[in-house]
Amino acid sequence: MKSGRQEASDEAWSKATRIARELDRILDGSDPMRDAVARAASELRLSTRQVYNHLSRYRAERRVSSLLPKTSGARRSRISPAVEKIIAETLRDMWLRPEQPDLAPIVEEIRARCAREQFDPPAYVTIAKRIPRLFTPEEISRRRYTDGSKLRRLKPRPGYIRAKHALDVVQIDHTPADIQFVDVIDGQGLFVGRPYLTIAADVATSAIIGFCLTLEQPSRLSVALCLAQAMCRKDDWLAERNINHAWPMYGRPKKIVVDSAMEFRSASFTRGCAEYGIAIKTRNKGTVHRGGVVERLLGKVNTVLRSLPGKTGRSIADRGDYPSEDRARLSFSDLERCIALAIIDHNLSQNARKLTVPVDEWENKRRKVDAPADTPIEVLLNFLPNKTRRISPQGISLFAIDYFDPWLGPLIARRDRLDALDIRYDPRDVSHIYLKDPETRMSRCP
Repeated sequence: MKSGRQEASDEAWSKATRIARELDRILDGSDPMRDAVARAASELRLSTRQVYNHLSRYRAERRVSSLLPKTSGARRSRISPAVEKIIAETLRDMWLRPEQPDLAPIVEEIRARCAREQFDPPAYVTIAKRIPRLFTPEEISRRRYTDGSKLRRLKPRPGYIRAKHALDVVQIDHTPADIQFVDVIDGQGLFVGRPYLTIAADVATSAIIGFCLTLEQPSRLSVALCLAQAMCRKDDWLAERNINHAWPMYGRPKKIVVDSAMEFRSASFTRGCAEYGIAIKTRNKGTVHRGGVVERLLGKVNTVLRSLPGKTGRSIADRGDYPSEDRARLSFSDLERCIALAIIDHNLSQNARKLTVPVDEWENKRRKVDAPADTPIEVLLNFLPNKTRRISPQGISLFAIDYFDPWLGPLIARRDRLDALDIRYDPRDVSHIYLKDPETRMSRCP
């Protein structure tokens, strides 16, 4: 037979030990019994009657186990099995529904059914307490909530992605920026709308190593621009925008964690990562925790943007009556500069949870090896969308445009012996394209 100490939970044993300590002070002390019991009741936050009851059980053997609850399981129900059956059937039929009905009308229906069967109707609290006994949290989430988010919160979520060194794992994701911006044309501001923000975050250091702000929805181009900034030095980029602060994070990631969006499944993204030896790990739907670092940092940057004129808020309800379009003041270049400053400030600030500073973590965790120096244009070309075309007498035909440059002349004469050429283009500007010279393999622009 197991002892009471073995059967009792740690919480019950700790409570009984504390009561026993106070009872010993009563029995061994010299104070009058009434005063000692009153003091113990105050210390234990019990009534004096409860203290006297504990004394009667404890006085004979003075063992802690005598103060443990006498019933280890659930109390015997005072509700008849027939009423229990009515409660269970009614809750299952009427409460476990996607419409998420309130409990109050269900209780009235249960009481009415019990009255028809000449049973004493149960109280509201009694019925409410039956819900966790009858249904598991997973069953409630599955039957009452249709979006699946409630159920995912209850399931185990193994597979958090961790990294030991900087650039071992980088997460990339997009979000609409929580701000409207204007464009200046002929000296006047013209309202444009909300841009999209893409950032690359290093998992080991929680540093933001690159970002991209675009007018278009997330695409292969926004990913290419973000990676071009993340992998290369940013000194020239910062100088062009009059930002006199260092942003030392750059380099080739070993692994990139992305979601299952189309731009991350494109051939140009896959081929570009393979060119630089970058592994791709895709997190499927319902595994948001595997992109937790970049998700939090996107939210942090948007928090800064929500303090600027033209903010949209996190939702329509959060925005309220704020005239976002009328209050928009920042141009695209101003907004890009604000985001860069917010990112640099994040990289220099202490993390409230981990008490670490990203820039210090970067210096401590980056690998001290000589890495190839990539240039933004080279990285961008490897990730830009591509097409293949054969040379014609008019040059290269793409988008109903003929592209020609004098250096293509010798290739036209032997076009029948050449394979189709690999062409890269920037969707923002199709006035020129990039193609590889079949002899030098260098990208040239006709």
